[in-house]
Amino acid sequence: MTRKRNARANSTDVARLAGVSIAAVSRAFAPGSSISPELAERVHKAARQLHYVPNSLARSLITRQSNIVALMLPNMSNPIYSSILAEASRGLEGIGKQILLFTPPGVEDFDKSLQQMLEYQVDAIVIAAASISSRMATLCLDRDVPVVTMGRYLPGLPVHSVRPDDREGGALAADLLLRGGGRRFAIITGPSSLTTMIERREAIFGRLAGAIDGAQVKVHDGHLTYAGGYQAALEIMAGPDRPDSLICLTDIMAIGAMDAIRHELKLRIPEDVAVIGFDDIAEAGHASYRLSTIRTPVREMIDHMIELISPTRARSEPVAIKIPARMIVRDSTRAIDNIPAV
Repeated sequence: MTRKRNARANSTDVARLAGVSIAAVSRAFAPGSSISPELAERVHKAARQLHYVPNSLARSLITRQSNIVALMLPNMSNPIYSSILAEASRGLEGIGKQILLFTPPGVEDFDKSLQQMLEYQVDAIVIAAASISSRMATLCLDRDVPVVTMGRYLPGLPVHSVRPDDREGGALAADLLLRGGGRRFAIITGPSSLTTMIERREAIFGRLAGAIDGAQVKVHDGHLTYAGGYQAALEIMAGPDRPDSLICLTDIMAIGAMDAIRHELKLRIPEDVAVIGFDDIAEAGHASYRLSTIRTPVREMIDHMIELISPTRARSEPVAIKIPARMIVRDSTRAIDNIPAV
């Protein structure tokens, strides 16, 4: 078969060369379709000969599915969001879908970004940043677009959610420091509007109140950044009544705090102050930090998210999945006899 140099092959050309039906060509390029390996290979061989590339836009007009999932993340300065993006890409590509990434610069831009997502006719929306208004949630549902929030829970909104058990994580973090001899505590937190921060803080306060009569806990906002954690640690550790135990509600703030404590304040970790974080980002395990932390189960959350956006589950009643907390003990906290460091 000869073709003009710039002519594009179509599915009819591939079907003719492979000696199959047009429907077989479509199945060969649709993930999960029922087609024998031999027939699929014959179609792909013909496609390579003709330099054929499937037209996803044309297919979406027929199937009414774009095979695009919109993912909303905050700014990427926190490595946990890079992990979420990488794992989401892996998981979604495995079911034949692609990511359309949105990173709105501020809270006031979230609803605008959601409106843009719907304009792209996406199959689902996954939110790992901030919140979603009831108006936008209703608009998504009216358009039959499933919404999954990851890492947070939005009470009262009819959307799916997948998150770690932040209350259990907060209690585990406080308990580890208590068992290591901690008596004077401080917390470096993030925005008070985030359910993750609220639940972690409440669990920590509850555990400390039950263990120490009249426990006084210093709380500083680290703005969820390295620089914020660094500055918060300088303020918290100033003066004679400095804490001996520091709970940072994200690892990136904990790493900033550790650098401030060691390099500017010249204090020892964990001898002078024990430090624990949340997330278990890759940097937490590096030799420079060896940070004890409460792990955010990114891969497990992504696997649940993929299940929730599947056609059989996406339009069901809202599902709230809570994954048990897991503590990773390293060298930034005081040794406990029956809890080995990793």
